Amino acid sequence: MSSSKLILKNTSFLYIKMVITMILSLLITRILLIELGVVDYGIYNLIMGVVGLLAFLNSAMALSTQRFLSFYIGAKQEYKLRSVFYSSVCLHLMLAVLVLIFLEVAGLFLFDGFLSIPADRIQAAKFTFQCLVGTSFVTISFVPFDASIISHEKLMFESIISVLEVVLKLLAVFWIPTLTENKLEAYSLCILIITIISRLGKATYCLKYFEECQSFSRKLFDFGIFKEMTSFAGWNSFGALCGVAKNQGLAVIMNIFFGTVVNAAFGIATQVGSQIFSFSSNMLKAVNPQIMKNEGKGERKSMLALSLRATKFSFFLLSFLLIPFGLNIIFIFKVWLKEIPENTVIFALLYLSGILANQLTIGLQTAIQSGGNIKLYQTVVGSILMFNLPLAYFIYYIGYPAYYGLISFVIIELLACVFRLIISKRILELSIKEYLNNVLLKIIPPFIITLGVCVIPTFYFPHNLTRLLITGTLSVLTYSLMFYYFGMDMFEREQLKKIKNRLAIF
Repeated sequence: MSSSKLILKNTSFLYIKMVITMILSLLITRILLIELGVVDYGIYNLIMGVVGLLAFLNSAMALSTQRFLSFYIGAKQEYKLRSVFYSSVCLHLMLAVLVLIFLEVAGLFLFDGFLSIPADRIQAAKFTFQCLVGTSFVTISFVPFDASIISHEKLMFESIISVLEVVLKLLAVFWIPTLTENKLEAYSLCILIITIISRLGKATYCLKYFEECQSFSRKLFDFGIFKEMTSFAGWNSFGALCGVAKNQGLAVIMNIFFGTVVNAAFGIATQVGSQIFSFSSNMLKAVNPQIMKNEGKGERKSMLALSLRATKFSFFLLSFLLIPFGLNIIFIFKVWLKEIPENTVIFALLYLSGILANQLTIGLQTAIQSGGNIKLYQTVVGSILMFNLPLAYFIYYIGYPAYYGLISFVIIELLACVFRLIISKRILELSIKEYLNNVLLKIIPPFIITLGVCVIPTFYFPHNLTRLLITGTLSVLTYSLMFYYFGMDMFEREQLKKIKNRLAIF
């Protein structure tokens, strides 16, 4: 199967998964907020944020392992591939143990006045913490299997597992109302059990179908590869830590100044953000292995071209959904949530703006990872992202309201994009002119025009279903036409016509 057909096939699976998981996840959040209440829901998001400060290692290590696996799959070096997998298993088991120890030690201090949690909910918070620590341990330990599935581009199976996982979470949420007490503890335990089940399912699949996952001989351990992976993963983890810190660290700072009610609002904003981000990240998940394999084959020019194309379409897909959502967010929240915590709307709008800003260079992140020289990139861009923490703390310290921390979040994201471009030019020889012509000038005009057209009905209609339908229809028609004629090049239009013709056959 050609790479373009494989990308299309995998993208289709991922979008089917996205629709199902998005609907179910929003339902889960609605029921949880009702059943747990604002305080307990805020506690859950706070603890999840604290643990997430180290659980970031999951995504960082998965990307690092995926990079090496995809690189050697592209280079067709079977023995190196086996060595990479075995070395990654050793590395992740060591890391999982270290994370477990660190979190357990940190837990001794977190609940001794550091976190702002009502006294009568301390024990529930401690139990939730232990469950989420266990979830992090399991998740990190099984990262090599996650990376193998993505590197081999078996995304249909990955989609099935993800859907089953969210279905199990929904069943857990439906069970919660039958309890009269300890609802927070029960849900946290369910999350741990569901994580174990899903990771065992992925591991079983890898052991059955991927040859590199079937060999666990010590002879496969290559210290050179282990050292290279450790260095790569270390810098990647630093970058991921900085990225997570700008989110989860901000949640902790908000808690210190404003309490758990603000955490509930921020938790909903990040939940919405993650669901909408999946609208573009699913496409990236299908494209990323091809970007890395092109680098493994030594095809740098093709790798950069695919990275820029991924950036353009990622921005389009996210903003395609974001425009009607943002203009109707109050109505959507009223339908979705029985009780809307204070600041939720402004938090969500600013958080989504930050995610959209990140899309401006998102394909270049994978390109830099593929090149392997990530030290400069992670040091510079990671430090910029981390700067949001002291900046937000200072903003709150001098008395500004909570949403100002998210304004700084958006500014930091835009600054990080500028430096990604500069670093891509330096280490990958990316042409800034090519980026401006093929990405920025292709996406910004259609976005601004569509936004301007869709804003007009908001002056004449209140927050209701009619306004949602009108702005949604205008957005789809205007943005689709604008992007097709001004955002896509000749090659992309031809590919779209081929897809249309294939669909017409069925």
